[in-house]
Amino acid sequence: MRVGTFFNLRLRFSQKANIRPQTYQYEPLSSAKSIRLLEISPSAGSKVICCSLKTFELRNAPAFDALSYTWGHPLTPLSRRSALRSKIRGPPSKGPIVFSLHDAVDIPSQPIKLDSSGRIRRYPILIDGRTINVTENLRDALRMLSGLQERIEKPRHVWIDALCVDQENIAERNAQVALMADTFKAAQRVIVWLGKEDEFTADALSVIEQVSAIPEELWSSVAYTSFYEDDECYKKLQIQHLSSFNWLGFIALLNRSWFKRAWVVQEIALARSAVLVCGSRVFPWDKLSKTLAFIKSTKWYHHLTTEKMKHLAALKNHTGVYKKFLSSKADISMAAMYLDRTRLDMAVSGRLIPQAQLRRRKPSLRLLLETHRYSKSTDARDKVYAFLGLADRRLPPFNHQPKVLTPDYKQSVQNLYLEVARALLISHEDLGLLSHVQDMSHTRIPNLPSWVPDYSVVLHPYPLKFRGPCQWNASGDSRWKPDTSAMEKGQLHVQGFRLDIIDKTSILRNESKDPLTPWASTVGLAFGLDDYYQRIHPKDKPVSRVEVLWRTLTTNTYARQHPAPSLVGKLFIDYILNLQIRHRLMPWSSEVEFQPHHAPLSKSTYPEWHALLASEPPLSPYGLESYKQRLSAVVESLFAGTYSPIGLAQLQHEFDISGGRMRRLFKTRNKYLGTGARSLQIDDEVWVLAGAPVPFILRHLNGGNYRLLGEAYVHGVMHGETTGMGLKFQDIVLE
Repeated sequence: MRVGTFFNLRLRFSQKANIRPQTYQYEPLSSAKSIRLLEISPSAGSKVICCSLKTFELRNAPAFDALSYTWGHPLTPLSRRSALRSKIRGPPSKGPIVFSLHDAVDIPSQPIKLDSSGRIRRYPILIDGRTINVTENLRDALRMLSGLQERIEKPRHVWIDALCVDQENIAERNAQVALMADTFKAAQRVIVWLGKEDEFTADALSVIEQVSAIPEELWSSVAYTSFYEDDECYKKLQIQHLSSFNWLGFIALLNRSWFKRAWVVQEIALARSAVLVCGSRVFPWDKLSKTLAFIKSTKWYHHLTTEKMKHLAALKNHTGVYKKFLSSKADISMAAMYLDRTRLDMAVSGRLIPQAQLRRRKPSLRLLLETHRYSKSTDARDKVYAFLGLADRRLPPFNHQPKVLTPDYKQSVQNLYLEVARALLISHEDLGLLSHVQDMSHTRIPNLPSWVPDYSVVLHPYPLKFRGPCQWNASGDSRWKPDTSAMEKGQLHVQGFRLDIIDKTSILRNESKDPLTPWASTVGLAFGLDDYYQRIHPKDKPVSRVEVLWRTLTTNTYARQHPAPSLVGKLFIDYILNLQIRHRLMPWSSEVEFQPHHAPLSKSTYPEWHALLASEPPLSPYGLESYKQRLSAVVESLFAGTYSPIGLAQLQHEFDISGGRMRRLFKTRNKYLGTGARSLQIDDEVWVLAGAPVPFILRHLNGGNYRLLGEAYVHGVMHGETTGMGLKFQDIVLE
């Protein structure tokens, strides 16, 4: 008799006899290197999924697949299926719920289905004739696995964290987390369950099928703004036309919660091969990988946001199934791109890779934590533990501290994050880690020292070092001298000098109902500067107010080029013109406030722009006369129907990632202009710290110590210019 048939007969007998099957009890694993594997039996007409668990030493385990999935609701926000499911209620189920080993309560994009008593609804399955309750998405994944033979080869043995690990046994969880990298490397294949299909799936897969077929030699011929050229562009790429709906579906697919889980980075990066399953649709990871590579190469990801696409003419009067989704402020999500990049860095992709690259080193722990800061897990400790198995043990911090950072679910999040910060600071012997401290208004973990990154929250904006290939070096050759004993107590001793004190700050875009008020405050800060920006070295080129302003607003970087080329100044003048003449800036602008014609006219803004331009020195290319000439040319081309602001798309992107809602413009008493954390205030201090590549904003506390607010861009002092000013270094303490 087949195992599945026996289990079903047992279940039917229990039901007739009104006997509830007993709850499954785990037997201890035989060793620290052993794993359990799941066998899924045919249901033979029963609605209950029947399985069996067997234990093997990992090195002697039979061929098996590993399942990668999300515990929470897997679908894209605002899909019809998501909306329907939240209204459905079913009878409560009893017994312990099975949580994922690595995402006990992964952050869902939609409400998880609840039972009539308000608890998370659970579904019983049978393991060796005994019941265990699983979440809806895991139940759906198990059903998918039992029927895979219709689409791809059905696995006999599967490793699934929620079922193959005793979640109640902390010691076992610790050991299995430490072994997880080896488990996924040993798996023949990783099967990714993205969840059921929704109304967006077909559009998404159209993009993947078409774009993955584009010959790579054509990628370089694709212009940044050709995304808006429609048919002509696709003819050049030798593929069928992709509509706005297709691209929206692709955005929706990448916003499924699976792509943002912390543990999937390891699961995909270490996979020998990976296949994605979405309902009845199956496609290899390599097709998605090539699609993402094309989008990255063309920089089309800048355009793939609902905030920009909702203004496309094709979507103006006909939104179809995307009406609600267009209001979701969703973007392509760099999560998928970083995930694929890490997989390629691990050199296990199915794509052809030169043999020399196969010997590439694994990434460092610091790089993994920085790159995948966006990822989510409800257990905040997993924002560190999920990357330990991927990190190169030959690199810091493990080359100096081999026993540091081992999985321990009894350790508090605060202690873990402090341990991570200490290990990275000491092993790297510099203060670069401080750039990864989030704005204090975003900190979620309580009682963290201000200098310790809170890895449980997404970091917006990303640190200045990611702005381009430039190497910031504000502190020159100075070296940081650590006090390791003080770090254990939550205090960071640093050496540096106070450059200046902030005396004026800007208003951010979301802090005023009048969308032009932030620009008025920005112009006001520029007015506080001298005719020419102060020069630390006599040989420095004189720079006027307007030039200092646009260079600061872009952190002097454009299209990953530093310093930004002078042509950006001309683009900035056009940008001001668009604000002044109330011209339509969409679809490429992501901010409603950059559509002045949609907002009340601010009476104070225009005179200030006029006065700022009029204050420019006589030979400045940003003077009022040059501005008027450009205005005439733009108006003439407007009437001729030949003017388009689409060329400002890249500049808008630079503004968004350099400042946007996240960095605040400030001016200091000695007339430095810079940007820093949104929480900075008047009287906060700008410091240059030994061993730090960029300046930092510090707040003086009662008692003499300081709180770190975040990194800063200060125009003119980013490359060691201040080291010759004779300013004396002093020791201070960050709490």
